[in-house]
Amino acid sequence: MLKIIFTLFLSCALSALFASQQLIVVLAPELNATSASLQRYEKQNMWVKIGDKIPVTLGRSGLGYVAFKEPLKNEGDGRSPAGLFPITSTFGYDHNTTFKLPYWHADENLYCVDDVNDSRYNKILRIYDKSALPSSYEVMRRNDGVYRYGAVIGYNASAQRGRGSCIFIHLNKSNKAPTSGCTAMDEVPLRTVLEWLDGAKKPHILQIVKSECDKYREEFAGIECR
Repeated sequence: MLKIIFTLFLSCALSALFASQQLIVVLAPELNATSASLQRYEKQNMWVKIGDKIPVTLGRSGLGYVAFKEPLKNEGDGRSPAGLFPITSTFGYDHNTTFKLPYWHADENLYCVDDVNDSRYNKILRIYDKSALPSSYEVMRRNDGVYRYGAVIGYNASAQRGRGSCIFIHLNKSNKAPTSGCTAMDEVPLRTVLEWLDGAKKPHILQIVKSECDKYREEFAGIECR
């Protein structure tokens, strides 16, 4: 049964990637690892590597699955989501950038809602009336600067209550501490990734454990599992 479910999942993944020409693969050495490697690919006859591997930081509890397998990714569990997701937009503190994905200027009015009881759960939006703030939220212009540049991972797009929210690619903290569920890296490689991402090429990110990579390599010809 699990094999059938996994096959269906891969079929959905293939449908999502059919029109995609950019893929980021994040490989974690084990499920609870807080660090991993990131490799970019572009679609030609097969997936072709772009640039060098980039070390990245994961959630403090490692990876959590979208469905079918434990541990499931849930709100506040400190796990980065495992699976295949679109990269939908970028954000940052600058007013203008050369990024090719839609861009959110992160001013003092930009928030991401992580209140599971709020109708705006897992949405980024501007809230000018502070009395309308939810009981829990992410300030997108953080004092520690880790959101100075970043991209939005389209995880839990249906806003299923409690399954996790506000999942980003963003800057490492100065001490490279694990994240709360995002994927982080240093500034120079992050800028390279953000400038490479192109909305016209429908970029996706695939976050998996190395031991499961061969299952995906059969479908996504060209990705490496080392």
